[in-house]
Amino acid sequence: MKKLMPLLAVTLFGFLLNSCVSDYMKYPGEDEMEQAESDPNADATDTTADDSVTPPDSDPTSEPPSDDPPPPDPNAGKVTYLADVEPIMRQLCVACHNDNLHEDGVNLDGYNRVKQAIDDVLESMMEDEDDDDIMPPSGRVDNAIIQTLLAWRTDGFLMGEETPPDDTDSGTNDVNYTYMADILPVFEDYCIMCHGANSPAGGFDMSTYQKTIDQIDPILARMELQTGQAGVMPPSGQLDAATLQKIRAWIALGMPE
Repeated sequence: MKKLMPLLAVTLFGFLLNSCVSDYMKYPGEDEMEQAESDPNADATDTTADDSVTPPDSDPTSEPPSDDPPPPDPNAGKVTYLADVEPIMRQLCVACHNDNLHEDGVNLDGYNRVKQAIDDVLESMMEDEDDDDIMPPSGRVDNAIIQTLLAWRTDGFLMGEETPPDDTDSGTNDVNYTYMADILPVFEDYCIMCHGANSPAGGFDMSTYQKTIDQIDPILARMELQTGQAGVMPPSGQLDAATLQKIRAWIALGMPE
């Protein structure tokens, strides 16, 4: 009996030690797992989403994008003065019918003047080729031009909106053109031999800077006429595009001397 006592003590000690180690070495959550296994109605995980949570990328105060189309252009499909009629007047009429040269008492430089004279303009443009009153004197214009003017009258003489200038096509390229350095040489080559101080042709005296800028609008209007049109300046034909653009750019800069 005495021999069995140490053996029983060792066995009891081992049992107690194993029990303590088992409790200590349990994995986290093992008690809950055991409880879930013992309770089949328990839900170990809650997968229900909280609908009140706003996703981080959404802004509850922002308005949804509008699908409304932009307002329609009231002049869409219609002929307007600024877009359609004024370029025709500049090309065909204003060289002879402006503030300085109003031949036959007609001035077509400006919206109101063209509006008031449109019936006479159309009548002159639709004259027979051999009629002395045909406008322009170089001959009858293309029928598309007449139809444009007729449509402008029918549409109610709309003014339209001015097209904003295109800075990429201004022709200045940051160059400060001046009369003495850039413009006078052009006028000397093409203009002043006929438009000097002595008997200037057509009344255009371009012998000085001041006289030139005082009548620059009709001068440019004549330069922009097409080769072969009556009144084109120089008479040999329209200047090349680069030279014309240089003159326009100089005017846009304020015509510095």
